[in-house]
Amino acid sequence: MHSSGVIATSIIDGVVSMIDSRGMDPGTISARVGIADDGLFGRSSFLPLSTFTTLLEMAAYQTNDPVLGIKLGKNFNFRSLGPTPDLVSSARTIGEGVAKFAEYFPTMQSNTHCTLETNGGIARLSYSIVDRTVTHRIQDANFSEAVFYSVLQASLGEDWQPLCLEFEHSAGSNLASYTTHFDCPLHFGARHNAILFPASDLDRSVRSFDLSLHQRLDRELSECLRSNKLGLDLTNSVKAWISANLCRSTSIDICDAASDFGMSVRSFQRKLSDASLSYADLRNAVRTEIAKAMLAFTDRAIPEIAADLGYSETSAFARSFKSFTGATPAKFRVHAVRDKEREKTSEFFTGVTLTSH
Repeated sequence: MHSSGVIATSIIDGVVSMIDSRGMDPGTISARVGIADDGLFGRSSFLPLSTFTTLLEMAAYQTNDPVLGIKLGKNFNFRSLGPTPDLVSSARTIGEGVAKFAEYFPTMQSNTHCTLETNGGIARLSYSIVDRTVTHRIQDANFSEAVFYSVLQASLGEDWQPLCLEFEHSAGSNLASYTTHFDCPLHFGARHNAILFPASDLDRSVRSFDLSLHQRLDRELSECLRSNKLGLDLTNSVKAWISANLCRSTSIDICDAASDFGMSVRSFQRKLSDASLSYADLRNAVRTEIAKAMLAFTDRAIPEIAADLGYSETSAFARSFKSFTGATPAKFRVHAVRDKEREKTSEFFTGVTLTSH
């Protein structure tokens, strides 16, 4: 059983911040994907890749915007990617910088194919998730293509345009929405998501070339690549799969989980048992933690939360929730809201300076 992919938390934080600034509801989206607090995956510098891709799809669904990923990617501060963009801006040539960007891409996102290739005078910077447990991919592809485009344009100039953009998915009825964002041909149903541009661009000098900075970043990222094998442990891999499928309102039966992890049900159960894990316990833990976040951080009605979590009856959700938390959903929400108000009051008085007269 392979390890599920991860992505740098700073990238997720950057997207959530943009969602908030665009007037969307980041609280509901974050709660549904399991990152409204540290209850589901804990506090870490990396989070499940499927959580990020699902977050983008949820935001697109909430806004009924089929190309939201492109809009977010075009406005994304690519410095949130970490030091890899600085490898491009500090390199001697565009080719040297982009090659290093692709080489060290795994330091910010795992289980992903990212390469720079040249053939017949055309350069291709390609991107594709190779994790079969990641089922939401369209908005991630839109987002990633837009970010790569921005990184290249920042180094090649605002007037730079690629020869073509390729997408793995189909445009469906949304082709017009895509063409408004890119002034170049677009191809859909491709093998990989990719940006194609003249190979001669790779020989262009970088105006901000800084040999000392480039060599330092190269050494640091090379060491990071050697020492860090990014991936989720078994517990969080399964949790991430369950939470993503709950957002899609699709089956979270063990047979579906086993299939997406490339195993038979028997082998999957044995793998969990060897780690002293139970699929039913993991499923209950995910439902409970997401329910707690939804109750604490959103105004979503309890029957709607029950439906979000795959319960056919609100009463079944209430019984399950109480068995794990000791409180009904309604009482838990009252206490959670009260606790948040106390925290706000405490923060307010902590920041007040008392002056005696």
